[in-house]
Amino acid sequence: MERVPDLRRHPRVSVSWPVTVEAGDRLFELRTLNLSPFGAKVRLAEARLEPGTPAHLRLHPPAGRPVDVEAIVWRADADGPAFFFIGVESDGLPMLLGNSESVLIEG
Repeated sequence: MERVPDLRRHPRVSVSWPVTVEAGDRLFELRTLNLSPFGAKVRLAEARLEPGTPAHLRLHPPAGRPVDVEAIVWRADADGPAFFFIGVESDGLPMLLGNSESVLIEG
């Protein structure tokens, strides 16, 4: 079977951090699956958020203060949505990723 090329521009870090997701009038207390400088994948099995849905995420890294980001649902996968951060500076969220004791996932 041929491998599909990965088109991601930024590496992801596998992390399981608490995250509060506010999307419209819905509020979810969830956990991340992975994080990149410009987005996050979140575990959400019981509900579905449609692509394009605006959201506010509050990430709770193991060290330091919570980090608030505005995002949109980029993809709606079976295990949860992938969010694209909006208005993140060109350096992304390196302070979060630098403090993470996790495994880097290429692609």
